[in-house]
Amino acid sequence: MKHFSVEEAQACLPELEKIFALCSEIRGKAQARVEHLKRLESVPGGDPAHAAIDRSQVQFLAQCLEHALKGIDEMGALLKGIDPGLVDFPHLMDGEEVLLCWQEGEKAITHYHSEDDGFAGRKPLPRKTLKH
Repeated sequence: MKHFSVEEAQACLPELEKIFALCSEIRGKAQARVEHLKRLESVPGGDPAHAAIDRSQVQFLAQCLEHALKGIDEMGALLKGIDPGLVDFPHLMDGEEVLLCWQEGEKAITHYHSEDDGFAGRKPLPRKTLKH
């Protein structure tokens, strides 16, 4: 498993912002298709061809979402949530493995937590760890 320095994790943030913006767009399109599909299916004697098209579009959008999120795994980071985006970066702090954590919208890596504590147990990084 790759261990990130704070600087390496920080360098991933622009790409993570792009990934989560794309995911938000894809989820919006999928939601619209699902709602349209529900309306089609609620009409007695509805058009099965249009419903089939909507179902295939939803499936395609799900694959697009999966592909976009794969970029997080490929960079060595750990996806923890998509709404909002939550990502952890394995890190060694004083010889102990911790997870640097980032939430969509944050401009910097400033917190960490143990694997057991999770996001709810995040703590500010010690000043010595933050390089300005």
